[in-house]
Amino acid sequence: MIATKKISTAYLEQEIMTLNPVQLLIKAYDAGIAACNRRDESKTSTVLVELIDSLNFDYADIANSLFRLYEYCLREVKRGNFEVTIKILKELRDTWIQVQDNVQTEMLQTSSL
Repeated sequence: MIATKKISTAYLEQEIMTLNPVQLLIKAYDAGIAACNRRDESKTSTVLVELIDSLNFDYADIANSLFRLYEYCLREVKRGNFEVTIKILKELRDTWIQVQDNVQTEMLQTSSL
């Protein structure tokens, strides 16, 4: 059983190491949504703090907006209001999936020229 867990952990680590930044962000949203669904304050807060830490303030407008959203989510989770946090994380996740799809479409169009 321990060997199986080690293999599973190694596989997950390898998967994460091969993801691009947008895919990593989507994974983080997935983890946050899953933690909210379990009403796990600690794990949800950890994900939100990681999302805050990943912000690039060279792009101040979007980073500041996301920072305020993530902080709001942290406050709501501390209050036990997971529903609003789930809604926000799902909307952000969907937006990044659209970004990823658009980038892939553009890359395909560019490579076919």
